[in-house]
Amino acid sequence: MRALALLFMAATSTWDFEKDEIDKEPAGFEFATTAKTPAGKWTIRKEGENKVIVQTDANKTKSRYALALVKDSSFKDLKLSVKGKPVSGEVDQSVGVVWRCRDGDNYYVARSNALESNVRLYRVIQGTRTQLASKEEVKLKTGKWHTLSIEHKGNAIAVFLNGEKLFDAQDREIREAGKIGLWTKADSVTCFDDLAAEELK
Repeated sequence: MRALALLFMAATSTWDFEKDEIDKEPAGFEFATTAKTPAGKWTIRKEGENKVIVQTDANKTKSRYALALVKDSSFKDLKLSVKGKPVSGEVDQSVGVVWRCRDGDNYYVARSNALESNVRLYRVIQGTRTQLASKEEVKLKTGKWHTLSIEHKGNAIAVFLNGEKLFDAQDREIREAGKIGLWTKADSVTCFDDLAAEELK
């Protein structure tokens, strides 16, 4: 039983930022934006007893999508989750995860929005964002942590909030493996912790 547990643990890659330096960019990450919009600013901060990564730039460009990508990551079918806390934002207060990401203009993203009280799934192709599915009237609060997660196998995508499935979707546009990472929009100042990815066989 213990051997099986260790095997399961080894199959999940996690990023908890505990070894990173305060006020520095996280090691092993690279940064991008969509459609050549202004860059975000990603830094490590102390949050209680833990270290977290925070997107701190409050640029109000409405269509600015800032990404922090795990260098050299490559996943196709996967489970992906992150803990997120929207801190502030007048235009947006988002917590997002990206996957099958080729670059800043081509990826899938699931994101929650505390201002709009919804969770949505998008694909981005050549910098153009298309909504695939949405759940409205979702209870999200500024300054409170929640866990956003997805499962993507083949063309089937499921999106979860705090372990509860919100919706399913189908899409076949991005078929190749790609990088995983974090995502915010516009002036959203957001904390992230415990990014985790498990490859699905």
